[in-house]
Amino acid sequence: MALIVMKFGGTSVGSPDRVRQAAQIVADCSREHRVAVVVSAFSGVTDAIIETVNVALTGDMPSAQLGKLEDRHHSAIAELFPASKRAAVEKEIDAVLRRFREFCSALTLLRSATPQVMDVALAVGERISAPIVAAYLHELGVQGEYVDSARVLITDDKFGNASPDMDATRHHSQQVLLPMLGAARVPVVTGYAGVTANGRPTTLGRGGSDFSATILGAAIGADEIWIWTDVDGVLNADPRVCPRASTLPEITYAEAIELSYYGAKVIHPKAIRPAMDLGIPVWIKNSFAPRVPGTKIASSVHPSHSPVKAVSVVTKASLVTLSTRQNHDSAEIFGRLFLRLGHEHVDVLFSTQSSSENALGLVLRQENTDHVVQIIKRLFRNELKHGVLNPISVQDDVAVVAVLGQSMKGYYGVIGRLFSAVGRRKVSVIAVAQGASEINICFAVPAKHAQDTVRAVHDEFFAPALAYAMVQGVESQG
Repeated sequence: MALIVMKFGGTSVGSPDRVRQAAQIVADCSREHRVAVVVSAFSGVTDAIIETVNVALTGDMPSAQLGKLEDRHHSAIAELFPASKRAAVEKEIDAVLRRFREFCSALTLLRSATPQVMDVALAVGERISAPIVAAYLHELGVQGEYVDSARVLITDDKFGNASPDMDATRHHSQQVLLPMLGAARVPVVTGYAGVTANGRPTTLGRGGSDFSATILGAAIGADEIWIWTDVDGVLNADPRVCPRASTLPEITYAEAIELSYYGAKVIHPKAIRPAMDLGIPVWIKNSFAPRVPGTKIASSVHPSHSPVKAVSVVTKASLVTLSTRQNHDSAEIFGRLFLRLGHEHVDVLFSTQSSSENALGLVLRQENTDHVVQIIKRLFRNELKHGVLNPISVQDDVAVVAVLGQSMKGYYGVIGRLFSAVGRRKVSVIAVAQGASEINICFAVPAKHAQDTVRAVHDEFFAPALAYAMVQGVESQG
C-alpha cells in the first residue's frame, strides 16, 4: 500500500460542507492506501486571530473577536456532528479557545508581542480545525486521530519563519505516525506549526501548511504528497489575465520553484525542497473537483509541445540602479552589496549589470525597495558622500514577467519570438535576465503594460497549441 500525505488548505476546510468533502476524499483514498493528513485553519481564521491579537495589544480585551471565533467553530461542530457526539469535540476545542482567551488577556497588559509570543497564537486555527477533521472521519468509518504537530515537527528557533530540524523531525514522526499508519489509523496533523527542541512553539512562515506536509512526507518516507486546494492544478498563466489558460499535467520541481517565485500561486518554493531532496512527487489537486487529475510536480516530466511551459508576473516591482564612477572598482562595491543583501535575506527578483560594469540594476519586489535603499545608504555612506557612487536611482511602477520552461534549454529562437510578440504590443522592456539554468527568461516592463505583456507571451506560445488541439478534437469527432 502506498503512503500518501494529504494537505488540505483553508478553503478546502472552510465550511462544514468543505470538511465533509475533505473527509470523504481521505476516506476514499484510505481504502487503498495509507494516508496521513495535514490541515490548515478554516479559511479566514488566521486573519481573525491576527485581528484579535492586534486588539489585545491596544490594551482592550477583544471579546467581540473571541466571540466570533468561538461561534464559528461551535456552529461548524453543531452542523457536522449529532448531538450525542458534540460534547467530546467541543471539550477539545474549548480548551484551545480558553487558552487563547487567556493569552489575549495577558497581551492586554503586556501591549507588545515578539515573534516568539506571536507563534503561540498564530497556529490556534490549526489546533481547532485538525481535531474537528479527525473527529469527522469517524463519522465516515475511518479511524482518524488528531496529532498536535508539537509531537512530530521539530524546528530551529527562528520564530515566525522557522526551518525544520529534519533529523529530529524524522525521529519523532516515525515514532508517532508510523505506528498509527500501521494500525490502519489516519493521523490528522496541525499544519503551519512546530516546536523547538526545548518545546517552544514556532510557525513556519508563508506557505507553512504546505511546508508541513512536505516536511512530514519526507520524514515518514511518503510515496506521494497531495496538496488539496481550490484550483484544478498549476495553470500556464493567470486565468484572470488569459482566459484560455490551461492546467499543466506535470512540471518539474525547478519549474514549480521558479513559477512560485515569480508570482504564480503554485506552492511556496521552500515547501518543494523536502520532497525534491527525496524525489517524492507532489500533486496539486482541487478538493472542489477531486476527480480532476491535477498537476504532478516531479524531478522529470514528459517533453512538452512548446518550449515555454508557463508565463507568470510580479505586478508590483521596482528597479534600483547603483552606479560608480568609471575609475573606481565597481566589482568590489557590488560584491559587498550582494553579501549584505544575502545576509539580510533580501528577495532580489533579478539583477543586471552594464557592459562597462559600472552600473548595477536590482529588480525588487516593491515592498523591499525602501529597505534596500536604506541598506545601500548605510553600507556606502562614505562612497555616496564623496561621489564614488552616483545618487541612487529608483524606478517604481515596474512589473516583472517570467517566461518558464525546462524545454527552453538549448532551444533556439525562443527569445526572438518572445520579444517580437512583446514588441508588437508596443511595450518597452526595461531590463532582461536569463537564469543560468536556461529555464527562465524574466524581464521588466512598465506596470501598466503587465497584463498586455502576459497576454502577448501566452498568445505567442500557447495559441497555436490551442488551435492544434481544437483541430484534433474536430477531426476525432468526425
